[in-house]
Amino acid sequence: MANYLALIRKADFVDLFKYGSLHVNRDMVRQFSCKVEELPDRQPIFDDLSYYSNAFDSTFTYLFIHYEKNLGRVNDINIADVRGIYPLDKEAKKELSLSLDPRIKINDPLWADAVFNLQKKQTIQDSKNGASNIWKIYSLSDSIDDIKQIVTDEALSEVINELYDNRRPEGKQSIWVYIMRYERHAFYPNNSIGAFMDAVNAIFNYFKGRDVDSEEIESEMIMKFFSFCNERMPNIQFSDILHKLSIQTEPNIIQFLSKVRAIDANIDVLKVASLFFIYKNQYKVDFYYDEKWETAGKKNGKEFAIACYMLGCILGHEHTYDCLYEHLPLAIFKTKGVEHVLPTKEITTDIEDKKNIKELPSDRQNNDSTNEKSEGDKPEGEKQVMPKLTCKMGVPKKGGGFKKSPKPQEVRTLEKYLELRAKGWVIIKENIELW
Repeated sequence: MANYLALIRKADFVDLFKYGSLHVNRDMVRQFSCKVEELPDRQPIFDDLSYYSNAFDSTFTYLFIHYEKNLGRVNDINIADVRGIYPLDKEAKKELSLSLDPRIKINDPLWADAVFNLQKKQTIQDSKNGASNIWKIYSLSDSIDDIKQIVTDEALSEVINELYDNRRPEGKQSIWVYIMRYERHAFYPNNSIGAFMDAVNAIFNYFKGRDVDSEEIESEMIMKFFSFCNERMPNIQFSDILHKLSIQTEPNIIQFLSKVRAIDANIDVLKVASLFFIYKNQYKVDFYYDEKWETAGKKNGKEFAIACYMLGCILGHEHTYDCLYEHLPLAIFKTKGVEHVLPTKEITTDIEDKKNIKELPSDRQNNDSTNEKSEGDKPEGEKQVMPKLTCKMGVPKKGGGFKKSPKPQEVRTLEKYLELRAKGWVIIKENIELW
């Protein structure tokens, strides 16, 4: 009898156990002649089996089965042929032990470390796909391959490895690693000036080779400049900030800007980083198309393209594919006239004519929104207005306010809104600050 190892989905094993037989993909089957205990030392077997696997979110999506077969096609398996079941990792072993028939023995994983590395590789590819999706949505004229020569695969791999290893960037890393991995811990303003302050903080992280606390750099003249701008001109436009920086005569600011230019003489790193933080804040969850943001962003040339590439890498395919499919649109979609509710976000700006956009959407918000009442404050019988998605909903308390349990949640589809509305949930009005 010959020994075989197959990589199959958990759902396929359920079918095998239920119906007694299963036809598997021949590419996902490998014969082996060693003892099962020696398989962990046979890395090429894992590489061959996992090469054709689809991306997966959870390690219990797939499992390995060891089976013996003598006659017939090797990819036609009978449940009686199975000799062992092997999860991808220890977490998957726990899940399979609970979800499969309790009589089934779940062995220890064969290649837990290799599976971990496979997940990292799939995440890197997912990130690249996210960047490619934004490229198609925005129809960017810059070659994505040229941008990949700037934000390299090595830099992206470092970002993903740090995320999986739960460590922060340190030492001599690419500037793009420090920008993509930057986390705001300071009370910078939620406007374009705040994005520039984030950019400066990330650049200082790069210079120091570690995370720099805001207190360490608050005395820097460049940070004092932005603080002054925020006090006097909180709604200053993105291009006006760049202009003020370009005409600076203060020696310390000139020295800082010169040092930033030395990072890459062909790229305005400060502009790239600031754009990246503006757009990253705008698209915190899912990417959606808005003409204002595309038109205004494209006026920043190659720097905008680099920022878009990093944004796509951070969001990944998972948070960009829905917008891409709507943009194409997919051939399998229903014809126009059948509405598809996409995640949307109302953007209140000073720009009224979309065809004559000269700036990034303004940081200012419609202050009238602070005077609106929540649905929970409206008298009974007052006409309900259909919400502009996205909105936040919660369960009102008798004495006012909203219950903490169930926890208020963000609603992105009309179907979810109607479902929660029927259960007594109402919209929570919030004055959400935009960049």
